[in-house]
Amino acid sequence: MPTEPPEPLDGGPTRRGRPRSADAEQAILQAALDLLSEGTDLGAISINAIAARAGAGKNTVYRRWPNKDALLVDALASLNQPIPEVTGKTVRENLIRVLSVTVTRLQDTRATQIINGVMAAGMKYPQLRQRYYADVIEPRREVLRQVLRSGIANGELRPDIDPDIIGSMLTGSLILRSIEGTVPQGLPEEIATGLADTILHGISRKPD
Repeated sequence: MPTEPPEPLDGGPTRRGRPRSADAEQAILQAALDLLSEGTDLGAISINAIAARAGAGKNTVYRRWPNKDALLVDALASLNQPIPEVTGKTVRENLIRVLSVTVTRLQDTRATQIINGVMAAGMKYPQLRQRYYADVIEPRREVLRQVLRSGIANGELRPDIDPDIIGSMLTGSLILRSIEGTVPQGLPEEIATGLADTILHGISRKPD
């Protein structure tokens, strides 16, 4: 009798098999998010439970994801909008574009609840949290760093700033407010503009 693939919560390869239909994949991702939104403990979520909620066979899930970690990370990633292209002419334009996407996601109450819950559980399941940061968060942080490095290179920003610190300043206040449940409401672009202008006022290079 064939054995089923393991279901580790932490660790395991992330290489995926052949893709399934978009509808089936979306149903599986949504089922995982539904379980997370209900406050189900990460350790209690299983491939069987996700498959049953999605109305799919367990083998259908395994043909797309090698283990539960890979599936949960993809489900969490689906809550975020695609990383925007930073094609603006100035640092300010690009920062507003990137920050607007962050604000939009944080204004989604359900998405914020799910992600904050998983991050809070990260102390118990550190490898899942690390994988989420590596696969989802880090690429977005790198875009911010690239925008700031470009500003340093073209003389818009002071040469002594640390892109990592400034990036944390730009997103950290928004993330803290999401944890507190006080995410600013309104047009994401307007909120992003206010934040970008506040930070840029302090790090812009002054004329000689």
